[in-house]
Amino acid sequence: MRRLNQHGVNLIELVAVLVVAGIAIPALMTMWANISWRSVGSENVADTTSYARALMEEIKSKKFDQKTTLPWTFSASLGIDTGENKADSLTFNDVDDYINTTDLNITVPAPGYIRSASVEYVNLSTTNGWQACGLPVTCGAVSFCTGCSECCYKRITVNVKRTDRMPGELNLTAIVAGN
Repeated sequence: MRRLNQHGVNLIELVAVLVVAGIAIPALMTMWANISWRSVGSENVADTTSYARALMEEIKSKKFDQKTTLPWTFSASLGIDTGENKADSLTFNDVDDYINTTDLNITVPAPGYIRSASVEYVNLSTTNGWQACGLPVTCGAVSFCTGCSECCYKRITVNVKRTDRMPGELNLTAIVAGN
């Protein structure tokens, strides 16, 4: 009697394949979801950085203060000045005009993002740290820059964050010098 070669899968082999697939597929799906989440997070951080840098460069392109006459007694308050509109950044002429702006071109750089800026007078302390100064600030001759009346600097901080729960929040800070 001649024996035929039988090809195929028996029930035990089929069950073994299903068990292995049942263990491997959820692990692979979790890994792919993790990779996808990280990819989106990286893209959000890159976008956030771009929006923060763009606003910082725009702010730094403005004058230190709109008062530029000697002695350099700068604005007694920070923020928009007479003739400026907090809803229209085209009217801004110095760095502190961006405080509390409501201009949507500034506050909403793209759907899902929100950004803001803060500005304050600072000086370099004796421990080489930047500390806030009280107002008004009168700049004198540059000496050791240990008091607010000796050197004039403003600290600009730009904050950009997502409006949803996705990752991507950034604070960018720069120090600019007065006259």
